[in-house]
Amino acid sequence: MDETRKSLLARLKTASNNNDWEALYEQYRAIILSFCLKQGLDEFGARDVLQETMILLMRKLPGFEYDPQKGRFRNWLLALVAGKVRDAHRRARRHQFVALDANSDVDRSLGHDAVAPAADCSNALEETWMQGLVEEALRRIQRDPKTKVETFEVFHAYVIAGNSVPDVARQFRLQENTVYQIKNRLLKRLRDEILQLERPNLPVKKQSPHLCA
Repeated sequence: MDETRKSLLARLKTASNNNDWEALYEQYRAIILSFCLKQGLDEFGARDVLQETMILLMRKLPGFEYDPQKGRFRNWLLALVAGKVRDAHRRARRHQFVALDANSDVDRSLGHDAVAPAADCSNALEETWMQGLVEEALRRIQRDPKTKVETFEVFHAYVIAGNSVPDVARQFRLQENTVYQIKNRLLKRLRDEILQLERPNLPVKKQSPHLCA
């Protein structure tokens, strides 16, 4: 297979290329941080999880078999991140309990229940992860120089904020049909961006800022 057509994951499995690792980091940085914050970590803890996840990916990726038809990478990555989030919560609880009286019955009962079982890819985790994907995809569309400011504002007012088409049309002095056209056009771009985020299949050549930011 031509090197320019090999997937990012395939290259990471066979070579130690700093540019490829940087591309992977930039592709998932905002999504992982958003997921961690939604799971109750502070910014410091979220950044710790991000770094730990990237280190773990460097160890695990050589043995990972990527099947884009099944979307396995997203589920696998979500499981890794969710595990690191639980580890961070465990460390925070242990740190909290050290300051308490170890002989207290109340403290012992708290410690026993501190780590609740959770599935790596439960519906709740999947939903939170998808929220992060959508948010990052929207940021990329908004930062894209090809996206006009008013076009994004119309899309946001109608699709994200939930205003009615007549209200949006009046606000921006547009025909209602134009509002529908903007919605359809940006929804397609949104789906494309989400697919790009879910399937790390970036070409070797340097990415444009709106794809790698």
